[in-house]
Amino acid sequence: MLKKKIGLANKILIGMILGAIAGLVIGPKITAIAVVGDVFLRLLRMSVVPLIFANVVLAVAGMGDLRRLGKIGVKLVVIFLATTFVAAGIGLFSALVIKPGVGFVMTDVSGIVEKGAPTVSSVILGFFPVNIMQSFSEGNMLQIITFAIFSGIAILLLKEEDKKRVLDMFGTLSRFIMMILKFVMGFTPYGVFALMATTTGKYGTDILGPLGKFIITIYIGLMIHAFVVYGGMYLAASGKSPIAFYKKIAPVWTTSFATCSTAATIPVSIKVCEDELKLKKDIAGFTIPVGATMNMDGNGLWYGVVAVFVSQVLGIEMSLYQMFIAVFTGVLMTLGSPGIPGGIFVATTIFLTTLGLPIEFVGLLGGIFRIMDMGITTVNVVGSVVVAAVLDAGERKNEQREAVEEG
Repeated sequence: MLKKKIGLANKILIGMILGAIAGLVIGPKITAIAVVGDVFLRLLRMSVVPLIFANVVLAVAGMGDLRRLGKIGVKLVVIFLATTFVAAGIGLFSALVIKPGVGFVMTDVSGIVEKGAPTVSSVILGFFPVNIMQSFSEGNMLQIITFAIFSGIAILLLKEEDKKRVLDMFGTLSRFIMMILKFVMGFTPYGVFALMATTTGKYGTDILGPLGKFIITIYIGLMIHAFVVYGGMYLAASGKSPIAFYKKIAPVWTTSFATCSTAATIPVSIKVCEDELKLKKDIAGFTIPVGATMNMDGNGLWYGVVAVFVSQVLGIEMSLYQMFIAVFTGVLMTLGSPGIPGGIFVATTIFLTTLGLPIEFVGLLGGIFRIMDMGITTVNVVGSVVVAAVLDAGERKNEQREAVEEG
């Protein structure tokens, strides 16, 4: 009898489960294998910058004309902002129902670093590089994507002969990086095992302590957003089963959950979009990298929960106006938020300062943030894949409609 080959998604899932068990059984000593997980993350990240640049250039140039690029770009931004508003609202509502801050006693106020809120001009300027080589070396995704978009537009304006040569070069670069990624992905189950073992070994069952209710609130909100909101969006756009969709993107779920890095999961997301979901390459190549810097639904949900949690601990009854301001401010804080582990930590300090709430809570929540960051990052990454699928379904429907009209 032939043995059934275990797929990569199942291997990753097995690695995650075994890692969690090993961490709980062995305890803090297992953090000695953290280097294995760190090597895995570095292998993923080393391919991120060239892959993003090449794929965004190809995606923009592949749009064919600037009007289509603008149309898809506007849809992308509108959907990202709309889903982040919904996520922040779900987080706020979940906290109002579960009440994670009621009865909580503040005991740890260490590790606070106060930061000033960014100005509108500084946020806008952050999109544009001064030295593109520096942006590449620092892995500044916003600036790399901006440069890639301008590069793609420039290619559209070239003569056909020159355009073909440049596109062939970027196409070769993209395929080259994907070959490296194929090798790296074979290491994923082991990297995921190490990351999960390290996390559970460090925290153990302590997460079920005083902040357990807060963690549960975050995860309930994330599950509602991931399965109800995203599932509804996919069903409405494609008419297909969200369950089958979620199964196909299993590597995205497991990799993002274990790595806690939106940026590191970009290569995996693009590969899944193209190979498993069969999405248009220009849609996937444009949506996933842009989503890594703009689609931060999990972060938005976090802000909604944090605002209510802090208010409940302090005994403050939030008005509808204050709730709206909390949601609106949370959405603003997500714009351009870097897709790196813990990137939300400093932003939470700014968020609380903007709302006039004490920043002492940041040090307390920061101590257990890794546990919640796994879910937050997963929702961010899955959200970008869902939006790519929604845009792809819309594009295909438009093409069919145009074909019928022309026929």
